[in-house]
Amino acid sequence: MVTLKDIATAANVSMITVSRVVNTPDKVKPATRKKIEEIMKELRYIPNSAAKNLATKRAGVIDVYIPENIDLSNPFVMHFISGISETLSKQMYSFLIFRNIESEHICDGYIVTGLLKNEINDFYKYAHNYNRPVVLFGHTHLPEVDCIDVDNIAGAKMAAEYLLNMGHKRLAMINVDEDKDYTADRLTGFQQAIKGHHLPVEDMTVISTPNNFDGGYQATKKLLRKRNFSGIFCATDTIALGVSNAITEASLKIPKDISIVGFDGLGHHLLNTPKLTTIQQPVFKIGSMLAQTLLNKLNGEKRRTAGLVEPQLIIEDSVTKNGGVYL
Repeated sequence: MVTLKDIATAANVSMITVSRVVNTPDKVKPATRKKIEEIMKELRYIPNSAAKNLATKRAGVIDVYIPENIDLSNPFVMHFISGISETLSKQMYSFLIFRNIESEHICDGYIVTGLLKNEINDFYKYAHNYNRPVVLFGHTHLPEVDCIDVDNIAGAKMAAEYLLNMGHKRLAMINVDEDKDYTADRLTGFQQAIKGHHLPVEDMTVISTPNNFDGGYQATKKLLRKRNFSGIFCATDTIALGVSNAITEASLKIPKDISIVGFDGLGHHLLNTPKLTTIQQPVFKIGSMLAQTLLNKLNGEKRRTAGLVEPQLIIEDSVTKNGGVYL
């Protein structure tokens, strides 16, 4: 097994310098660091992560907090975790999915998602008690918490404007029945698009429902009794699948009779028949960005990160030009 002493001898430097390249590379001159890293690669040196964690006084573990009410098998979580893993693995960091705030254990910091409005305040107090940094998938005004979010207002506005520009002047929205920032933001974006086209917001039906297939199905049953719309914006693709099923069951066709736009673009939209036009949120990218942000904090970064990432309209087959309001 190749040791730090072997690397130091080959590079003609001290063991302390080699140790710094492994544990605190920013403290080593770039030219020296590059030389030592090349020798490590040549000699196939494998860093001892346990020793590194001991030297840096870290656990080498990041906790990813996902509340117990969120299904770990849904596409959002899978993309989110994949993005986190992509970045942490490059830094030889492991992570643990953390479901209950009371199951405390040693870690270096937290990546958090799925919180209700203002729950980040309580989570920050919890983390602050252990002097651990927190980064949030979402947005907050807490100056101590770094946060990155999808621009949900822009995405929902994009969805509604696409339907409006395709001639659908009477829209319905099926939102998620949760007290979270993203549900409020998606409603805001929907309403901004309506107002931007000088149409009365009060004429647009909005229903909130659980974020699952049956929620979308039952909400659509209610909407079909009113029959005063030609396009539906669904706050998630999961809801949209239930919407599609209810429309088909009513002997109506998508998009000929009713057009649909979803929100997520993480795979579910391709399971629908026809394929679902949707707003794709870059969950993998944000997971990766949050992981890097947390690593930067652990390495001494003082500046706060707070930003929005733009989603993208993915056009498939569930929207057509409207020939008249569905009645």
